[in-house]
Amino acid sequence: MNTEETPIRTITVCSACGTSVRFSEEKFCPVCNKLLSEDYQPLDSLRSSYGLQRQTLQMGEAGVVSAEQVFGVRRENNLAELSWACFVYSLVPYLGILFIPVTFLLGTAAGIASVRRDDRAGMRLGFGTVAGSLPVLAVQILLWWLLYLIPELGHVPSI
Repeated sequence: MNTEETPIRTITVCSACGTSVRFSEEKFCPVCNKLLSEDYQPLDSLRSSYGLQRQTLQMGEAGVVSAEQVFGVRRENNLAELSWACFVYSLVPYLGILFIPVTFLLGTAAGIASVRRDDRAGMRLGFGTVAGSLPVLAVQILLWWLLYLIPELGHVPSI
């Protein structure tokens, strides 16, 4: 009989991402890098999805954390991003027609600003939303026309 004691291996579940960790010697989750001895915190799943466990964010001017620090991306052309958001909202049937003029305005302004800064991605996104809004406008007008036409078709003239 073997007199050596075998260490008991327990399974620990990460409170942030739910990963099962087999070894009790592990201090940090191998997926999201959260300290396994900590309890669940409300923002743990959000922080682990962006890989931000155990990272400190530096406060910038006026105590604000930049989006580049949080998401790892730097948005160069806010007008182009805003025109893209308006384009997406314009896809909503009927009410989306309200966002099409805003998309035209913001997309054109973003495209012109991107040409001046030699920003090809912003230019493509800005002018792309303007070009994409044209067929969406046609479909929205068709939907509004059908909304007017269908009740008219239901009326049968009496003889």
